[in-house]
Amino acid sequence: MNLNETCNIFLADDDEDDTFLFQEALGQIPVKTDLVIAENGMELMKKLGSTEQVPDLIFLDMNMPVKNGMECLHELRRSEMYNETPVVILSTSVAGYLLEDAYNAGANLYIQKPTSFSNLVTILKKCLLKKSNLINRPELSEFLIANE
Repeated sequence: MNLNETCNIFLADDDEDDTFLFQEALGQIPVKTDLVIAENGMELMKKLGSTEQVPDLIFLDMNMPVKNGMECLHELRRSEMYNETPVVILSTSVAGYLLEDAYNAGANLYIQKPTSFSNLVTILKKCLLKKSNLINRPELSEFLIANE
């Protein structure tokens, strides 16, 4: 990503603490960002529907009320407007079946929610500065970024 471009990011996460930390972590990265936050998948889809701008990157929490991350991912991949948009799944769980489901549904990356702020900054930096790598989906063996 060009450092002079603004990266338009949508985040769907129902945890206020996680969204606050996500915002703070973005502020630590030398990339201009415009962040739109939704509390659940249904709100995300409404916000996406109310703008003509296609986001550069969408982050989806796996477990949300109303419409979860997987339901949202399926809807995004069926949409002509968003089927090419990189989607990153965020979850505390790294269960194998969840990884496979997200991969098969078309997610570009699966991130286990980091346990430290510095890890969150590092992971987001990788996602934003190497966004072109997300467009070409990795193999399943490289799909997960887990806590160390």
